Amino acid sequence: MPPAATPLDLAVWERWLAKGRSRDEAATAVRLRSVKCVSIAALLAAGLWPHATPYEVVVRFLVSAGAIVVMVQAFKARFYVAVGIFGALALLYNPVAIVFPFAGAWQRAFVTMSAVPFAASLVWRGSKRRTLPAKLRP
Repeated sequence: MPPAATPLDLAVWERWLAKGRSRDEAATAVRLRSVKCVSIAALLAAGLWPHATPYEVVVRFLVSAGAIVVMVQAFKARFYVAVGIFGALALLYNPVAIVFPFAGAWQRAFVTMSAVPFAASLVWRGSKRRTLPAKLRP
């Protein structure tokens, strides 16, 4: 004979769901922060290191992919200015259609300055989040 099932406690279930959501949000934040840091490192390496030209396609791919990831996150947060900025960065650093090479001095300075939106996105990550009071949550 199987053991008797205990009735479902709604409060325990809701705490379990909240715990899972908070773990998922924390893991997503870590992954997003990692993408931003890799993009910053790639841009600074390409802008400050004069021998980065052979690795230009790799840098462009990393920055373009990072910009797309941050753009999607900004779209979900309804921060449309950031969507436009990171969309422009994704198009500018597209590895298929190269807009400018990393060869000249102004190009390398531009590449270095392109790290600023990624660094700024590390700051604004949590500033737009609004939570509803417990009574109003669905």
